[in-house]
Amino acid sequence: MANATKHPSDNAAASNLIWIRNANQLESFHVDGSFDVRGRVAPKAKSFAISLGANASNLNICFKPDLTKRIFTCNYKKDGKYGQEMIGRSCPFHEGKEVEIHFSLEATDSGSIVTVFLPDHTHFRFSNPVGVNYYKYVAVDGDFQHYPDRS
Repeated sequence: MANATKHPSDNAAASNLIWIRNANQLESFHVDGSFDVRGRVAPKAKSFAISLGANASNLNICFKPDLTKRIFTCNYKKDGKYGQEMIGRSCPFHEGKEVEIHFSLEATDSGSIVTVFLPDHTHFRFSNPVGVNYYKYVAVDGDFQHYPDRS
């Protein structure tokens, strides 16, 4: 496990931070619910991040693919402090390609588990102690163009 890294939304000057504020969609994303992020990875992309949680200080997951290293990292944030980082050894994202990433949330006795379904039909589970039963905060940052919900 690597040391925790600073989350992109901690930088107040982040020029391409996108806030997703579809209240109906977010209100329906509770425990045992799911949430999709659709969009296009930018040409010449280096990285992007998708964060889900109660607020900027309490994130169930910060999912960050690094296209230059061909890995992804996951982290959580509780009461403003980052926890231990998980590193995934694959990165099924490619410059200029459209993708859909599916997030599913389950509650546990010790926090929550986020299952992330990737575009190559693989998935992984990320456990954390944040214990938020719903997501009110969703942020997409970096080399990724988010598409509005098409439902």
